[in-house]
Amino acid sequence: MQISTANFYNRASSQMGRLNSDLNRLNTDLSTQKRLNVASQDSTSWMMLGGIKKDEADSAAFRSNITLSRGLLAQADTALDNADERLVRVRELATRAGTETLNAKDKAAIATELSQIRDGLMSIANSRDVRDHPVFGGTGDVAFTKDATTGAITYTGNQSIANVRIGDASDIQVGIDGGRVFSGANGGVDIFALIDDLKTAMEMPTDKPVVDPNVPVDPLAPPFDAEAARKAYTTKISTALTKLDTAEAQITSARAANGARAARLEIESSQLENIGIDREEARSALEDTDIATTMVEFQKTLTILNATQATISKLSGLSLFNYLK
Repeated sequence: MQISTANFYNRASSQMGRLNSDLNRLNTDLSTQKRLNVASQDSTSWMMLGGIKKDEADSAAFRSNITLSRGLLAQADTALDNADERLVRVRELATRAGTETLNAKDKAAIATELSQIRDGLMSIANSRDVRDHPVFGGTGDVAFTKDATTGAITYTGNQSIANVRIGDASDIQVGIDGGRVFSGANGGVDIFALIDDLKTAMEMPTDKPVVDPNVPVDPLAPPFDAEAARKAYTTKISTALTKLDTAEAQITSARAANGARAARLEIESSQLENIGIDREEARSALEDTDIATTMVEFQKTLTILNATQATISKLSGLSLFNYLK
């Protein structure tokens, strides 16, 4: 019988090398808790894992955009709520003006408050969001401007409302067309003009003016018609109250649309969360180490390696005489 010492050691070395390699791999899997660390381990799984991680990066961006959109819609709702509160006060003043006998001082006080409300509404209409974009101005710089000469407030924004991407094939509008809400676009009511009309009514005389004896009387001037004056005043107040219904509806409609978009964000957010859970499970199945199974395999491989080393050590110490005994 012929024994090849070189062949024996080569085979033993190869077997121990494979066992050491397996042991190192298992040890790495346990320490990193990742069973897939390089593409060469499983190219198909590696490619699938890359796709999952890309999708997760996209989802992270969408979640961030949803958070931003929530804030923008909340700002818009707050602005609309503030505008609605001011219109409620305008109605109170208009109702008072139409149902009470007011003197000139009372009317002047109402006119002053209406001016303050008008300025406050313009400030609200020119609100800017956290990005420093006009909430109601579209992609313009300023939503509303006041004419330095006439004081008239006009819409100078545009209808190019910005959208934010919140999904692979979905985006959401985060701005509001201020022209529709405040300045009567598309057949609505110009809220600023409405308040101006009420102010004008407060300046209309409803009683015969007191004659200043020091001022000459124009003989050609028509006599003051108190009944006609009161009728004109009452008509103006009544018209303003009717227009207020439309103005308030414009605010309500804008808030409802804004609220619907906020509700949609919650749905999109929930869907992203559910998809994220499924994606994480798929990633874990491809990449993560099964600790219990790997520990068992590690101990098994270590036992085999130790037994192999002991066997080789024992065999390598035998002499030819001992072999022939």
